[in-house]
Amino acid sequence: MEKKLKSWQGWLLFGGSMVIVFVLGLCVSALMERRAELASVFNNRRTVIEGIEARNEVFKDDFPREYQTWTETAKTDFRTEFNGNIAVDVLEQRPEMVILWAGYAFSKDYSTPRGHMHAIEDVTMTLRTGSPVTATDGPQPSTCWTCKSPDVPRMMEAIGVDAFYNNKWGAFGEEIVNPIGCADCHEPKNMNLHISRPALIEAFERQGKDITKATPQEMRSLVCAQCHVEYYFKGDGKYLTFPWDKGFNIEDMEAYYDESGYCDYIHQLSRTPILKAQHPGKVFINSRLKVIVTIFIN
Repeated sequence: MEKKLKSWQGWLLFGGSMVIVFVLGLCVSALMERRAELASVFNNRRTVIEGIEARNEVFKDDFPREYQTWTETAKTDFRTEFNGNIAVDVLEQRPEMVILWAGYAFSKDYSTPRGHMHAIEDVTMTLRTGSPVTATDGPQPSTCWTCKSPDVPRMMEAIGVDAFYNNKWGAFGEEIVNPIGCADCHEPKNMNLHISRPALIEAFERQGKDITKATPQEMRSLVCAQCHVEYYFKGDGKYLTFPWDKGFNIEDMEAYYDESGYCDYIHQLSRTPILKAQHPGKVFINSRLKVIVTIFIN
């Protein structure tokens, strides 16, 4: 005997179908509207940008909404269990870290990170970079500027990557003035995602991979991986290098460091060679880890 739906079940099925169709229609409409907006922006550009444009405000007129979201990174108005956006003196909170990092620059000063708009201010004010008074003075190499500003790829293009790294941090203080922004992740002509830092491209090449073949979805994380990743300064030239030759996991990187004999510092009390993970967000995504660890070399 054929089973028939009750009247209310039929109406429920019909109503549910209409809701689904309506939601799909909204999605398609939003997508088409977004595409039309993009076409309008690029067909009516107010500012023609040539080459590497480090000044974030130049993008404001053509991309006002995106620029507005970027300015939101200047806020310092909330704290959470996982830092928030307010600079907090970690060494004051956890004085034992001064002992753990004895002999390393982080034992002098370490505050929780703030938003991208504070990048230049924070790296300039930290005690880790010292107070250089000349272009050849100070404790840190110019490699420390690498992830702080779109002025960095501009300078790399002007003087060469090796020459940029093989310098003192104080050498480029007058040149690197714009905080992390638009050109770090976007092509100025079409706003496509792009890789502006050579270390990521070089890490892919050593693995036999072509980063230009990355999908748009992969690029969404790779533009972040240019900076939010474990790295080290290789050799006397302080060449920024990602230790990915053996793989992305922490164990792979530890094996890489073991083979090369590299360590971040020698502990001043125990004389133990130590590796300190910098800000390896990409590593933890790949490793499915949720805590930051300091790796000791036995």
